[in-house]
Amino acid sequence: MLDTRLPADTNGLRLVVRGNTQRYFVHLRTRGTALSWQYYRAAFDVTGDWTDIRLPITAFRPSGPLLRGTPAAEAIASVGIVAFGRDRTAEIEVREIAFY
Repeated sequence: MLDTRLPADTNGLRLVVRGNTQRYFVHLRTRGTALSWQYYRAAFDVTGDWTDIRLPITAFRPSGPLLRGTPAAEAIASVGIVAFGRDRTAEIEVREIAFY
């Protein structure tokens, strides 16, 4: 959970990551995602080298039709890094998570 609310003018999420050359996801939950299966998702790919990833808020898609199209930055409550969608061995290191 985030300790404080993000400013409304937050443009995106920044990650510094490395891993096993697979696709991973960021799941955002907001104050409006009351049900456990509700979240906003954006994909990113990792390599074996530390990489700076920037995901604009507009890149996050809702998990279902009951959520608004794009999350409101000031409503973001938590961030999760997820291996999702297929069988795999997850190997990801996260050096930094920040908002811009």
